[in-house]
Amino acid sequence: MFGRKPVYKVDNDFQVRENHATLAAVLMRILSFVVVTVSLSLLYYVVFALIFDTDVEKNLKTENAAYAKSYGDMVVRLERLEDVTSGLENRDDRLYEKIFHTNAPFDSRIENVSLLNLGDSITEKTLEATTARRIARNEERAQSIEASFRRIYELVSSPSFVCPPMQLPLEKFSYVRTGAGIGMKVSPFTNVPTTHYGLDMMAASGDPVRCVADGVVLQVVHSRKKQGNRVVIGHEGGYRTSYAHLSEIKVHKGARVKKGQVIAAVGMSGNSFAPHLHYEVMRDTLTLDPVSYFFKDLTPEEYADMVILSASTGRSMD
Repeated sequence: MFGRKPVYKVDNDFQVRENHATLAAVLMRILSFVVVTVSLSLLYYVVFALIFDTDVEKNLKTENAAYAKSYGDMVVRLERLEDVTSGLENRDDRLYEKIFHTNAPFDSRIENVSLLNLGDSITEKTLEATTARRIARNEERAQSIEASFRRIYELVSSPSFVCPPMQLPLEKFSYVRTGAGIGMKVSPFTNVPTTHYGLDMMAASGDPVRCVADGVVLQVVHSRKKQGNRVVIGHEGGYRTSYAHLSEIKVHKGARVKKGQVIAAVGMSGNSFAPHLHYEVMRDTLTLDPVSYFFKDLTPEEYADMVILSASTGRSMD
């Protein structure tokens, strides 16, 4: 059958007869052949994989080695950048303390989300490229900050440098009481946009108004019109500060005043919609934004909110 030699066997009667293979026996032989063939193929594959590397595996090993080298280089660059950043922070603290006589603020709201939080959703190449770009960007920022500090040190070291007035004129002033700042604001009396030259600081009538820096009283005005009762003080460096709509004035023209000294009281004299202090900062003939000189007494969050409130409030109180 199928060209193979016949197989004989001796039965119980001691008669020699031809043995015919059954279908089950044939199938068993075929199955055994398949199992042996597959097992040998798997054995050969495992031995080959352990001894020899495919092209893909060779490329992966080469890439891993390059990643390992790049990672080491980036760690070194990051350590150097951290040293530079730490040095800049120390210099910033010393400079801030020298100029403003207080500790430098830290803005904890500004936080970057790290790519590491994404876990396995990004590839190693993407992570490496992104990290390299961040390192380069931070190095550029560090160089820019370094140049800025050099410029600041030059200005501060100059004999002609004068620190501008940076104290709040109202004690314990909350940023939520910030009114309209400089710019075009709608007057509550005419409902027409007019130029507003100062900052409206809402307060209770009678609250003390303090001088923001040492200086000399240049002008004392008692009036029921426009800005009402007003005091103008001249400071070193050509700076002038103006305090308007006062209910009471406690200084006279020509008097020398100290920073923090009470010079008047909040009121609503003149054209005032409600009790508040109209505060202006000038240098020579230039009108300045008072909010720009308040960050010494405010946290970064409060200062940012005050900037937004003063700019977004469209109606003044005078």
